[in-house]
Amino acid sequence: MPPSKSNIATTYFLDDVAGAHIPASRLRGILENVQADRPLTSLQEAFLRQQGYNALAQLMCGALDWATFVERSAKERQLRCDAAASTKARDAIERARQAEVTDRKNAILFAEEARKQDRRRKLRELPDRFDLPFVEREDLGRINHILRSVVAGRPVEKDDLVWLGGDGTDYWTDALRRAHHANMATILSAAWHQTGDPWKAVNACGHWRKGGLSQKGLMLVEAALERKEASGKTRSALLTTAGGALRDIGRREDAVAFGTEAHALTETDFRPCTLLGAVHIEMGDYGTGAVWYEKAEARGASQNVIDRELQSILQAASQHERNQIRNALKAYNTARYGRL
Repeated sequence: MPPSKSNIATTYFLDDVAGAHIPASRLRGILENVQADRPLTSLQEAFLRQQGYNALAQLMCGALDWATFVERSAKERQLRCDAAASTKARDAIERARQAEVTDRKNAILFAEEARKQDRRRKLRELPDRFDLPFVEREDLGRINHILRSVVAGRPVEKDDLVWLGGDGTDYWTDALRRAHHANMATILSAAWHQTGDPWKAVNACGHWRKGGLSQKGLMLVEAALERKEASGKTRSALLTTAGGALRDIGRREDAVAFGTEAHALTETDFRPCTLLGAVHIEMGDYGTGAVWYEKAEARGASQNVIDRELQSILQAASQHERNQIRNALKAYNTARYGRL
């Protein structure tokens, strides 16, 4: 059967071989010689055998007739196609394996990066929660220990409190301070419920107030006041701290009543006097407030403590009220209150 000039690669069962279709390729040149019935060189024949095109090589050297060539070439072609399909399948499996390995490596890298990001977020989350400024590297370990303790419901340890009051003062924010006092209050409240010790209630109320939760402190000391064993100095302390909580929540007349009873029980204690001084000034009765502050100082109250309390009152007041308070106190005692 004469070969077709229009489809030489297919005619010789090499249509699966890319080189059979490329003009000027070595294989295409050989096929064109075969088609033109030109004899092959020894190198061309060797090339065909090296590539596994044995039937074509045998055809050209006269070892096969056309029919046998067709049969054998078709088998060679099928073997090549089978081998190519097998190689393609293996390659696909290998690519899938490599992709899986890459995916696992990427997953590990991504997971590690996610953990790092999470650690960074958590490291910044706690400082942000307590309104802390930028934490210096050398302070980071200590700050994290403090913040984790507070979040866990524990108060700040004594050494750390000293540090926060000194070198670490920038980190002693209002939010952290309130959280610390709330933890202290919770612990002392539990101790009062367990032991019934009224001084636990007094101290708990003080911490509830400093933690910005005066109503909780008030409820606690009111419960302690209902117990019969609260008398004398103990009752005075409960009344005074309850009066402070009442003052915090704006119940000033009740605070005056509590402070007055406390003073009657312990006339030599300055604490009810400072309470009454502060409440009367906040109520606009500046002269009476000044008298009570004078009594407090006569009973041992520090001028610095009273001045800090007055500064707190002034800061919370309007400008007009601030001027009235200053003028009234200076009029009462210029030497004492002239620097307000």
